[in-house]
Amino acid sequence: MLVNRNMGIVRSGDDLLLVNPIRLTRLQEERLCDLGNVRQAVRLGYFFGCDDLYYRDRFNVFFWRQHHSDYYPVPAADEFLEEGGSCPVPDGQVFEFSHSEIPEAALYVPNSGGLLLTGDSLQYWSSWTACNWAGRWALRLSGMHRGMQVSPAWCRRATPDGENSQRWLATDFERLLDLPFQHMLAGHGDFCADRAHELAERAVAASFSAPLSTSHTRNTRH
Repeated sequence: MLVNRNMGIVRSGDDLLLVNPIRLTRLQEERLCDLGNVRQAVRLGYFFGCDDLYYRDRFNVFFWRQHHSDYYPVPAADEFLEEGGSCPVPDGQVFEFSHSEIPEAALYVPNSGGLLLTGDSLQYWSSWTACNWAGRWALRLSGMHRGMQVSPAWCRRATPDGENSQRWLATDFERLLDLPFQHMLAGHGDFCADRAHELAERAVAASFSAPLSTSHTRNTRH
């Protein structure tokens, strides 16, 4: 089963930050190095990270992830991603899904109208061309479709047993929509340019049956 994976590259001067790192072919890695010096890497999704150790070994990157984001336990974090804490992007912002049962974060990059980088939670698919037939069917069976959407499979994993996944995470997505992004790239799917916030508003409204003002009281794990 093949499903596409995306790596974001944020350049600050001559330094590069890799978001949701993916190991590249030799030629692609040479092109990456032509862009600048690979200095940092960040993991946004809990099930991401199979190539993180390669970048630690190859480039000795400074590595960021959330507390308990240890599905792939190595490399160890040099600094933890925390909402309100330090951000690997200058003038950027770290967002955490505080109600999620599994660690999940997003990264806001303020350049060019605002870019939102996500893991599994919010995805945009314009086509299935980067997936094989088994990947396409697996995505469809999990509830995915073309366009912007809150991932149904991720919602089920992120919601505690006995809770309604169509309500539990609503306030997190309400806070996410407070970020002024125009563009978005998730860990899977396609790049969404210019209309990302508008489409995300529609996706969130379609995904949650409870009003977005519904609140939850929950202790986060750190």
